[in-house]
Amino acid sequence: MEELSPVQRRKGRQSNWNPQHLLILQAQFASTLRETPEGKFVINDLGPQERVHICKFTGLSMTTISHWLANVKYQLKRTGGTKFLKNIDSAQPLFLCSDCASQFRSPSSYIHHLESHLGFTLKDLSKLSIDLLEQQAVSRLEDKTFGSPGLADEDTGTVYQCKLCNRTFVSKHAIKLHLCKTHGKSTEDHLIFVKELDK
Repeated sequence: MEELSPVQRRKGRQSNWNPQHLLILQAQFASTLRETPEGKFVINDLGPQERVHICKFTGLSMTTISHWLANVKYQLKRTGGTKFLKNIDSAQPLFLCSDCASQFRSPSSYIHHLESHLGFTLKDLSKLSIDLLEQQAVSRLEDKTFGSPGLADEDTGTVYQCKLCNRTFVSKHAIKLHLCKTHGKSTEDHLIFVKELDK
């Protein structure tokens, strides 16, 4: 096994989280913070209804959501901060956007900012379908990956069908995302589970 350098050890593990899922979890977590009369913030737990909405919306299991929340709470108790929230024990907490590195002093301004990245509000979470979210995630990732829509493989006239559930997608990228998120398959396995169809 390869030895980690001190810098790598301090940095921690690389995240395999879907960035959109993290923004949703971080926004929901921030929405549970309550300010005390002394100006400090108290952590309240996410209710079962919020957890179910996150679960339906992201496809994450309740266990995964619970583990993420427990890990955040542990980090906050142990060090007073996480990658997205610093100085929780002081009256001057600092919320950090993992998407653009903006900084905020209040949970409400942080949540509003994350909602602008997500393209919907936390209140809309329960109303949105998984299909709509998948399309938003795919278009965001394609914008970042390809730079311009002309470079995506959507103009080839090919449709990609998932052999596991028969859903169809207009790009290789979309079906790879679907296989990872919905079926837990690695992107390397996509050839086994994808059938190409002509439009």
